[in-house]
Amino acid sequence: MKTRSPSVIVIGGGFGGISAARTLQDASFQVVVLESRDRIGGRVHTDYSFGFPVDLGASWLHGVCKENPLAPVIGRLGLPLYRTSGDNSVLYDHDLESYALFDMDGNQVPQELVTEVGVTFEQILEEINKVRDEQEADMSISQAFSIVFSRKPELRLEGLAHNVLQWYLCRMEGWFAADADTISAKCWDQEELLPGGHGLMVRGYRPVINTLSKGIDIRLGHRPKLEVQMPHVDERESSPAKIHKSMIIGGS
Repeated sequence: MKTRSPSVIVIGGGFGGISAARTLQDASFQVVVLESRDRIGGRVHTDYSFGFPVDLGASWLHGVCKENPLAPVIGRLGLPLYRTSGDNSVLYDHDLESYALFDMDGNQVPQELVTEVGVTFEQILEEINKVRDEQEADMSISQAFSIVFSRKPELRLEGLAHNVLQWYLCRMEGWFAADADTISAKCWDQEELLPGGHGLMVRGYRPVINTLSKGIDIRLGHRPKLEVQMPHVDERESSPAKIHKSMIIGGS
């Protein structure tokens, strides 16, 4: 008698869900993926409406090395990467020479000014490190900036230089996918990054998610519902009551 393969329902068709489903299916599990949106990918969403790929979510491969499980997949697919600086700092995570900044009037910002403000930004981050070492409680990067400016007013910038400084701060927010008032001053630089530098996905991430999801049973437009059924508990019982949970999954 043939034994039936164990079955698994994976909730969510983002990169994590699709990767889990791929691993389970390759291990002979019967897998169904439930995704509430009308597409898979989650934060990975490549748009082709302009005639070329534009990633509206994740667009970089950070850590182009064998330790990164995505790197071999991208290599096997032959997808090109636009390689940038190998430095892993927040400031120089990308090659500054490849940027062209413009002011509100459409005039290009001199590259020398961008570089000079970058040095100031590094000095501000060094001062933030001193501030956090003095404080037991954590604070946001935004709060730490205010303290640094009150102590070192010479680091405040005006005019176009101030706008460029805001651009550096926005890049920091982009790195952490969070606003400056929610980024931890104590932990912002504590992450451990994989070696190998960074690479921009020239053709977008969609080919990767499409490859990982090939052959998997994916149900789009399905929003799972979890209902917990609580049995009646007799308060007179001296022994602890056992609570049984049942999961009811349905598409909405």
